[in-house]
Amino acid sequence: MKNFADTVIHGDFYTVDEKNPKAQAVAIADGKFIYVGDALGAKSFVGEGTKEEFYDNGLILPGFVDGHAHGNLGGSKMLLMCKLNDCKTLDAIRARLKDFIAKNPEMDKIQGMGWDDATFGTDDPTAAMIDDLTDKPVAMIDYGHHSFWLNSAAMKIKNITKDTPDIADGVIVRDADGNPTGCFREGTSIYFNDLLYHFTVEEYKKALLAYQDVFLSIGVTMTFDPMVNYDYGSENVMEAYHQLDVEGKLKLRVHGGYQVFVDKNPVADVENGVKCREKFKGNRFAVDNIKILLDGVVESATAYLNEPYSNRNDGYRGLLRFDLDTLVATVKKAHDMNITVHIHTIGDGAIAEALNAFEKAGTSSDNRSALTHLQIVNPADIDRMAKLGVIAVANPYWFVKEPDYHTKLSVPYLGKERAENQYPLKSFFDKGVVVTQATDYPVTADLRPTNGIQTAVIRQIPGEPETLMNPSERVTVEQMIKATTLNGAYQFKCEDTLGSITVGKKADMVVLDSDITACAPEHINDAKVLRTMIGGEWVYTSEK
Repeated sequence: MKNFADTVIHGDFYTVDEKNPKAQAVAIADGKFIYVGDALGAKSFVGEGTKEEFYDNGLILPGFVDGHAHGNLGGSKMLLMCKLNDCKTLDAIRARLKDFIAKNPEMDKIQGMGWDDATFGTDDPTAAMIDDLTDKPVAMIDYGHHSFWLNSAAMKIKNITKDTPDIADGVIVRDADGNPTGCFREGTSIYFNDLLYHFTVEEYKKALLAYQDVFLSIGVTMTFDPMVNYDYGSENVMEAYHQLDVEGKLKLRVHGGYQVFVDKNPVADVENGVKCREKFKGNRFAVDNIKILLDGVVESATAYLNEPYSNRNDGYRGLLRFDLDTLVATVKKAHDMNITVHIHTIGDGAIAEALNAFEKAGTSSDNRSALTHLQIVNPADIDRMAKLGVIAVANPYWFVKEPDYHTKLSVPYLGKERAENQYPLKSFFDKGVVVTQATDYPVTADLRPTNGIQTAVIRQIPGEPETLMNPSERVTVEQMIKATTLNGAYQFKCEDTLGSITVGKKADMVVLDSDITACAPEHINDAKVLRTMIGGEWVYTSEK
């Protein structure tokens, strides 16, 4: 250890270290904390070459961790796709598409992202709604990345017709005569994967740098990109991350998820994920998770539920994309190869099946297996998660009754009781489940971790009491700070080196302009990020 620090920083530190929860100063050398304590003690670390910095206001926290954020998808959306998230009507979608087509005449296909099922209620978008805008193929993915909207040109070029067979883990929406209408759900994307999110390594590098800029500006220092092989089975995304890492341009700490698919021998494919772990191993990027999509989402009626959808009279419960035997074998293979399993589970039926698989595979807390989204949850399964050491990767940004979504989709599809009891959180903490926070970027609009913390605490849109959802599941700001820092590091097996401001750990920090532990809960998200540090290097500084 150096006798003197490279940097000594003075301020109000909330360390997330139970043994030393508050501090007045830290000393940093070679990218690590060598002192955390009072201001007087820090003086002994100040030498001739030491830089001292003083922050008289605000709060300094460990760097924020996003436990599930699609960096490659969001970055591509920012730079290379038609963005539709704020389009709430068909007319708005058409206008945005028309403008994007006009501004990008060199594109031989049009890719879009962000349309919302709530725009169409319980109906579906169709090719006929957009066919007049262009003769080029158009393929658009919804904001949740579970449904797809194609025009007729796209279906023609991919030879998708009345004779195109249905598949077990997806839905082709058809008219009364059996013709595809242009709306596709879940695994049916195998018919047109090369029309969406298919870019070169150089294009991805630009997209990932754009995504990185956004996340550094909101205080995020570590993320999980859960589908780094989503690009039509290519390695372009992983190669882009790796090249940026080698070039020293990747500042974020990024953990990658290698997704396996039920129709592509997922047990054997785990070995390909492990090969990618070795091939792309570097300083800031690691492929260290296996990602599994077990069900869909409520808004497209593909989340897998224990009880039927309320708007159906045929007993339909949704879509379970893996059978139990295959799921168990996949999880066990991952355990055997020491690679973490991260499973998308929206419905209580999917959660139960994932836990069945974990039980049969002998999962323990050492594996750091995780379930994410957790929208409809059977309370008994929370106990099972605690027993198995399964991490709850929550999306608190969504824990409100969004007017269109709640009334047009949640209540009709789930019924009032299930709709009123969505997204438990306090129950996870109470049962001892490790909780982490995630945006599911680019699904979430306001990505700031302070927004997730605030929403978890108040569970409504500030000033709009009618949006209050399941208030008994409110949690404390301190619980959410830990979920967004130390617990996030635990999710990726690096809690010994990251996640808290502790001597010996890497110096990842975020400086806020106000104290989110002391303000009124509805003002937590008013806090602004002033600076972000990763490994002792300031990687973002606010212009204001």
